[in-house]
Amino acid sequence: VSAGPDGRTAFDLAQGTSILASDELHRRAQATLGETLSGTAGVNSTYNGPGASRPIIRGLGGDRIRVLNNSVGALDASNISPDHNAAVEPLFAERVEVLRGPSTLLYGSSAVGGVINVIDNSIPSAESDGLLHGAVEGRAFGAANERAGVASLGFGRPGIAFRVNALKLKTDDIDIPGVARSDAGAPANQPVGTLPNSAIETQSASIGSTLFWETGRLGAAISRYETVYGVPTGDDPPVSIDMKQTRLDLSGEVTRPFGAFRSAKARMSFGQYRHSEKDGDEIATTFENKAWEGRLELPHLAIGELTGTVGVQGAYSDFSAIGEEVVTPPSRTGSGAVFVLEELKRDPVTFQFGARYERQSIALGAVDPALPVLPNYAAYSQEKKTQGGLSASLGSVYYPAKDYSIGFSAAYTERLPTAQELFSNGPHGGTGAYEVGSTSLGSEKSLGFDLSLRKRTGFVTGTVSVFLHKFSDYIYEQELAPTAIPAANNPEGLTPYQFIAKDADFHGAEADIILHLVERPEYHLHLDLMSDYVRAEQTTDRTPLPRIPALRYGARLCYEDPRWNTGSEVRHTDRQNRFTTTETATPGYTLINAHVDYLIAAGRMNYTLFVRGDNLTNVTARVHSSFLKDFAPLPGRGISVGVRATF
Repeated sequence: VSAGPDGRTAFDLAQGTSILASDELHRRAQATLGETLSGTAGVNSTYNGPGASRPIIRGLGGDRIRVLNNSVGALDASNISPDHNAAVEPLFAERVEVLRGPSTLLYGSSAVGGVINVIDNSIPSAESDGLLHGAVEGRAFGAANERAGVASLGFGRPGIAFRVNALKLKTDDIDIPGVARSDAGAPANQPVGTLPNSAIETQSASIGSTLFWETGRLGAAISRYETVYGVPTGDDPPVSIDMKQTRLDLSGEVTRPFGAFRSAKARMSFGQYRHSEKDGDEIATTFENKAWEGRLELPHLAIGELTGTVGVQGAYSDFSAIGEEVVTPPSRTGSGAVFVLEELKRDPVTFQFGARYERQSIALGAVDPALPVLPNYAAYSQEKKTQGGLSASLGSVYYPAKDYSIGFSAAYTERLPTAQELFSNGPHGGTGAYEVGSTSLGSEKSLGFDLSLRKRTGFVTGTVSVFLHKFSDYIYEQELAPTAIPAANNPEGLTPYQFIAKDADFHGAEADIILHLVERPEYHLHLDLMSDYVRAEQTTDRTPLPRIPALRYGARLCYEDPRWNTGSEVRHTDRQNRFTTTETATPGYTLINAHVDYLIAAGRMNYTLFVRGDNLTNVTARVHSSFLKDFAPLPGRGISVGVRATF
């Protein structure tokens, strides 16, 4: 795991951690980050159709999950609404780390739910050997009739390395069993076997270079990400999103000790983001975000047996939206933070602790009087809100026997409300909602506990975890009565929601266990078992919170030898019977998937031919955590094929 002053394995961390890398990441990679990670224990997705899906960790999503690209924020607008896709390309990823507990304080107070760090190779991290290295992949078919090509090439000479990445992806409307809409107002003449307005078209590219010298390195990359996708809300005209981002990333490291520090790592990113939400061919709203974020980490010299890192982080966002469906006024958000993460070893226990102080200022920007504005904008047009929050965590790792570890962490976090939670007041077609903020919201305080048991060798390996999050003034969207918004302000009759704060509890468990049925030098046969569960309720009134994932469990049998890698899995999601008075129950479902990979080695070239089968029994599956569960089921049966060449 890359978080912290020194890389280490998940076995030695106090918090629960999941890692996707190598062949497993390539097998799971989808068009969105949410769907790429949705099979990971403890991670679900918002699933607003195949084009927009953001991760949910242990029932927490939105601004409580920090999505990072190489340890710096995505600099997009994905945290303000589930229909906004994260501007991060999973098909470029080399590793994806899901972090919880003390180390998340390195990345922000809003990471109370966890951090998802997508690590790619856009800035080379290793010197070139003078040869051309890389990978080229093509894939096709599946439930969305996907056509995708990915290329990643690395070259250079000692002292300087270059990396070029490129991607093109296009899909049709996905195949589904039956009809899309299951709500009471669904039309009788729905098309059978397809999810209308669910196609995607994405293209992305980056070029980067790094200079290396004896005591450090300095690198930079520029990237462009473009995607157009439909949001299957069932509306006529259909809603679609046209998203673009240009991003500049800088990275530097000093590896020689200086002063009181062992080394230094710095990262800076600048992003210019824009997306337009369209009703048919007409642009309804355009969102823009001009943002930067930077961080400096300074691992200090050991003080006795105490090791760790201190650091600073700054970020700025100039966010605006114009058009007919403006939800949030223009805002400028600036934040600064200092943090520390330390470790103390006292065999057989290692203690890990951290602290972070963050200060945030949100100022509303000026609005052109000729443009449509929010109905109540004048009431807070001069608003400026400045807040500070302190977060702290304590963890320990106990080694009761060889190859066993018990990790425990406790964290206190203060999350500052976002501009959207404070100042929203307008229609949002992408979620079918009229959203209203609350300017009186204060910081959201939480106390979280995590306990994990891990085993890393033997017939049984894996992790079992339990967790508890207790929130004071938990901020969430509560559905209002249809008459709460005047008809003149809400002519389309969208469902009104308001951001409110009430106390809440989240608790649950997750397990990721491997049974090593056969372990031979020439082949392996494993049975992977997983399960996760979260129960969340608002404790002020003792009622369930909305859009909480249901219990899941599954098994996967995998065989691997030097040429073949095959597997089949069964994954069941229970019926969700705990829901708010304005929600409905979501039926359970069972998905059966399979894969076959075949490796051909030819000198420096390795070719992997692969076949994937998803939802082989073609069942109807709806995601309870989605705003659009009644409009957009998961894809039906799909068989995809492809080839990947590495060299």
